[in-house]
Amino acid sequence: MDNAIKYQQSATAYRVRTIAYWLVTGFLAFELAYGSTWDLRQIPYVREVMTQLGYPAYILLIIGLWKLPGAVVLLIPGTPRLKEWAYAGTFFIFSSAFVSHLAVGDVKGSIWPAIFGSLTVASWFLRPASRCIMPVAAAPAAQPAKWKSISYWATIVILGFVLLSGGAGEMLHLWGTVEGTVYHLGYPLYFLTILGIWKILSGITLIVPRFQLLKEWAYAGIVFNLTGAVASHIAIGDGIDHFIAPLIFAAVAMFSWWLLPANRRLQ
Repeated sequence: MDNAIKYQQSATAYRVRTIAYWLVTGFLAFELAYGSTWDLRQIPYVREVMTQLGYPAYILLIIGLWKLPGAVVLLIPGTPRLKEWAYAGTFFIFSSAFVSHLAVGDVKGSIWPAIFGSLTVASWFLRPASRCIMPVAAAPAAQPAKWKSISYWATIVILGFVLLSGGAGEMLHLWGTVEGTVYHLGYPLYFLTILGIWKILSGITLIVPRFQLLKEWAYAGIVFNLTGAVASHIAIGDGIDHFIAPLIFAAVAMFSWWLLPANRRLQ
């Protein structure tokens, strides 16, 4: 009898969790998909919000192009790794929007980004096992080829230096970061602080051992950041000489992710 009761309670809890997951995820996916149409169309309301926050209007195109595939990935079955990147990107967007509103003193405007950021975390936490990727078991694994191990650590040294030095420079407004990001690309000054914090955290995450899940999010953030930089330069009409560096580092990041040793990656 006790086992039957426990089974019934477990089945009920599973159903409640599943319903909660789909309610939260469906609402989040709807916001991403619907919001992407607003962004891509650059309707007056979202343009006003970007102007208030100090961002260039073209960032709406970049965000909109990321939101729509993110919504699709969250809803379709399978693709657990893509889901992890979708959750990472969604969290980065809403948390950055939340901080941006606070940075300009718009506390009321920060409420919705905070809500959708919380929904992102809730959806990630409630998702069933079939939609997750798990850390690789700590079983002995075959040694990777020497060239692969050397190449991996070479990419980590490069990315670590770029992220830590670049992040520090952006937080302290050094090394032409104000001229390049604020005056040239049109981003607000406080955005440098947001970028700097994310970069430093990502650099530390890539260097230290373990933390496979955080590493997956770090790689996602690095690729989003660097491809966003490339798109920003293209949007204002810059030639390839202006965005060749972030393009190369994005390729290095993807190569580094592909080279990840078994004990540093998710299955």
